[in-house]
Amino acid sequence: YIHIPFCKSKCHYCNFVSMVAGSEKIEAYVEHLKKEIILRAKEFSPTHEIVSVYIGGGTPSHLPEQKIQDILHTIYTNFNVTNDAEITIEMNPGTVNKNKIDEYLRSGINRFSIGLQSASPHLLQLMGRTHTYTSFRDTINLLHSAGASNISADIMLGLPKQSIEDVEKTISLLAKLNIQHISAYLLSVEEGTVFYRLVNAGELLLPTDNDTINFYNKAFNMLEKAGFERYEFSNFAKPGFESRHNNIYWNRKEYLGLGVASHSYANGIRFSNTSDVELYMKNLDDNTITLETKDTLTDEEKREEAIMLSLRLKTGINLDEFEKEFGVDLLSLRNEEIKLLIQERLLVIDEMNRLKATNNGFLVLNKIIEMLI
Repeated sequence: YIHIPFCKSKCHYCNFVSMVAGSEKIEAYVEHLKKEIILRAKEFSPTHEIVSVYIGGGTPSHLPEQKIQDILHTIYTNFNVTNDAEITIEMNPGTVNKNKIDEYLRSGINRFSIGLQSASPHLLQLMGRTHTYTSFRDTINLLHSAGASNISADIMLGLPKQSIEDVEKTISLLAKLNIQHISAYLLSVEEGTVFYRLVNAGELLLPTDNDTINFYNKAFNMLEKAGFERYEFSNFAKPGFESRHNNIYWNRKEYLGLGVASHSYANGIRFSNTSDVELYMKNLDDNTITLETKDTLTDEEKREEAIMLSLRLKTGINLDEFEKEFGVDLLSLRNEEIKLLIQERLLVIDEMNRLKATNNGFLVLNKIIEMLI
């Protein structure tokens, strides 16, 4: 994962490490990022093969032309990237043109993730988005014209002032476009955001839990009818277009984060880079990568993560593999809880001995996970 912390403007719901910055700071950051890539490669490249690269942010497509190409060239030069690797870039409408898209394709990018969030103008304005549905559609058309064939769109559910009609409109418009993947995220109001301040001041009302459930169910049903399969709670794909990068996270495989505030998991250790851009660059001048957190996971933490992450997937928990990895029979460990959840038709055990959430179970997933861990 490569983090680009720059945006044209800050959205009202965003709590990611992102900022508006001038060309000088952006240039300096890219040079320091390339330096981190080289340093990390000395540590990981001899023993690790790269099957996915995901450039996120922020808004990676906000970078000037040639910068993404420079970053990926540094990755390819220093890491062992497989020929069939999935290379994804996040983009916002209005931040790309034909030249940039051609650059991305030349650089090996083969998957494009575009932030729509909603097709309703009043919601885009409320969120502080700087684009329209029309500019989103124009971006999709540019990608198609350039030959892109693996395109994803992000939408948000549970927004203030959102209605079921807004959800229907957004999904209906997306279903008519030739795109292969849709991520439907539930809004989480985080401290430090404009939404957090307005909600806590009573100036902005959030939908009720029931409303948000209705929004999610509407999105799920419409996407299923349009040929998208839910492979993870928030992610829907046409057959063959599940995100390899997403699945690496949910299946607890190893990943390396590069750039400010990026997170990594390797050799049983979770670690994250500093969130301070200036400190990140200053210490890289001395060939030092500054960490903000570093934790070695206990066996119990690994087991709890396996339950939490696996239940978000359509495939659920493979009970045989769980016992093989952790030396514990989950059905015995949580016998009463699992019996109850199956009786309530929130969980099911399929013919391959996988414990999975039902459609109703997905709606109360946090409650289920709490009971099992």
